[in-house]
Amino acid sequence: MTRARVMGVAAALCAAFGAGAWGQAVPPFTLQDLGGGAWAAIDNAAAKADESGSNAGFVIGADGVLVVDTFENPAAAKKMLEAIREKATLPVKYVVNTHYHLDHVAGNAVFAGAGAVVMAHENVRGWERTENLKFFGENPTAEQRAMVEGLYLPDVTYERGATAFLGPKRGVELRYMKGHTGGDTVVWDAESNVVFCGDLFWNKTLPNLIDASTKEWVETLDALVTEHPGAKFVPGHGDKAGDAGDVKAFRDYLAFLREAIAKAQTGGVNGDAVVKAVLPQIKAKYGDWAFPEFMEPDIRRTDEELRGVKRLPPLAMK
Repeated sequence: MTRARVMGVAAALCAAFGAGAWGQAVPPFTLQDLGGGAWAAIDNAAAKADESGSNAGFVIGADGVLVVDTFENPAAAKKMLEAIREKATLPVKYVVNTHYHLDHVAGNAVFAGAGAVVMAHENVRGWERTENLKFFGENPTAEQRAMVEGLYLPDVTYERGATAFLGPKRGVELRYMKGHTGGDTVVWDAESNVVFCGDLFWNKTLPNLIDASTKEWVETLDALVTEHPGAKFVPGHGDKAGDAGDVKAFRDYLAFLREAIAKAQTGGVNGDAVVKAVLPQIKAKYGDWAFPEFMEPDIRRTDEELRGVKRLPPLAMK
């Protein structure tokens, strides 16, 4: 979620819960056909209302549809439900939340109301109505609190993973993997050979590291590239699905960030001094990537992580 959208998401969400008009000229997302019944719904940054705020997608199987993530805005989720119904008369059986962040779960209620079962890692249910408050700053308004506390929680959770069937022979694999938040799910549909990564993959886009453990994240990305070398990968943010080379490029950003910060820290510096040392390197190598506003926060958060002082969401109680 970008800084601008973090500041504006509350107003958009509150309006969407009550309105959901679709008079805008620019749609909130565009669909990318990945083949085999798999589709990516790519955030349209040009949309001025009812923003998606992130990427999502869906898989059409023999007897139902599985949706991956539900945007930052219920109105955008309604639009995706309409798009699905234009392509298939089958029921939407499942929604998978790849993680708890607001821009990926705010439309859950739209699909639950249509009969879908919402699934996610167990930490998503524990964090969705609490940790999302931090995106509104230190003093969320009463309206913002009510919106977050009213988010639709997952109906089914798992510790390591699950399989969602879209017919007798089409099982879509849900797998818990570490890195972005501590509650991330990767969705792999073998029939289409598509991996929906959520925010474990940002395609030529600088990431939000607010909850990240970058060492584990690099290991996760190495595993995805090794296990799915020929797959199409749907990112949580970025203007299109990518391939294994794009995933590796993102992995290399995280590794470069860690290495540059570790080197800067060898002189005993941290905070502003690390930013001063590393920021020019990030600008030189990744200055053409989207979301440049995350450059400095990425440095500060990784500096905190490497020093062992970064705050991470507490594990959900069982």
